[in-house]
Amino acid sequence: MGVNRRRNYFINKDFQSRFILRFVLTTTFWAVAAITLFAYFAGKRLHDALYTSHLKISSPGELLLSSAVGAQAISLVLFVVLLAYAISTLGKKLSIPLYMLKKDIARIAGGDLATGVSLRAEDEFQDLASAMDIMRKGLDEKLIKIKEGHAGLSSAVSGLQKAVLKGDPSANAVGSLKEAAARMKEELNGFSC
Repeated sequence: MGVNRRRNYFINKDFQSRFILRFVLTTTFWAVAAITLFAYFAGKRLHDALYTSHLKISSPGELLLSSAVGAQAISLVLFVVLLAYAISTLGKKLSIPLYMLKKDIARIAGGDLATGVSLRAEDEFQDLASAMDIMRKGLDEKLIKIKEGHAGLSSAVSGLQKAVLKGDPSANAVGSLKEAAARMKEELNGFSC
């Protein structure tokens, strides 16, 4: 049975707030532009209708439909342009930190655990970069312990080999080897594959 866990997506709350504010301002501008354009075109059309009495109008909809469609079309074009600009700006702001994080992941996967993971102060995804750096440090610490365990294991094997060559393999040399192997196994069990 699966356990429901809350997922932590490394998105800055300030970044979310700014994005939502931009979206709200863009849609508000679009709505105001649509209403203003409609009022302008409708007013102009009504004004023209008042002075040209030879128009035969069967309903207000017939008179104002073309004005409403025109105003909506113009405001939609303005909205699309503003939205495209906002998306482009957002893409530029996110692409550089994502590219840098991708490079850091590839570097860590290649075995370089010495260089830290960090982004510029103004970049997004600071929390993700910090978590990746903590992961890198943890892997580095585990690798150091494995190297130390390997050195202990090599030393114990050498001691046993020397004892065997002398013709006197002692229980102490065998115990030392078993202990070094157990430490190495414990460190390797820290990884799950």
